[in-house]
Amino acid sequence: MRLKIDIEKSIEKGSLYPKSKLTYYFDYFMYGFFALAFLVIILGVLNDSNFHMSLGMTIGILVYLIIIPLTFYSLNKMNKLTVLNIKDKSKTIQFIQTLATESEWKIFKEDDQILVIQTNPWYLHERQVTFIFSYGKVFINVMSFGRDIMSPIYYSSDKEILKSIIDKLSENKITH
Repeated sequence: MRLKIDIEKSIEKGSLYPKSKLTYYFDYFMYGFFALAFLVIILGVLNDSNFHMSLGMTIGILVYLIIIPLTFYSLNKMNKLTVLNIKDKSKTIQFIQTLATESEWKIFKEDDQILVIQTNPWYLHERQVTFIFSYGKVFINVMSFGRDIMSPIYYSSDKEILKSIIDKLSENKITH
């Protein structure tokens, strides 16, 4: 999935902002729907008079109730942009294109303001790296998708990719 991004609003809000509000809320709706459906099933089973609550079932429900807020927290954090000051915009774009070529990443969108790259896709998972260039800065976001919805499962590996990109930019004196 390639998120269509509103560049001005993204810079203003400090997070990726899709052009369509429906796209933004769709991910929250999907995760919320499954969370609510599972909760309704649990409550239905608990209301059954012949049901005996075991310790394992209690722990499972508690873990579930902890995971759901963490999922929504991660979904909210996935959109955040990392801001770096750059020395030269054209050198930065050229370096990122070279990095993408060497890493065998696909460049999906490329213009003067934005560069969108997909890293090593596979069947159930794809990662989008977005670079927005504005005001002598580069705004970077790394976000994973699973079956066309944001995937908080890969949040920590997305942050590792982001850190490695920032390190490479710093090592090559692209940022200051």
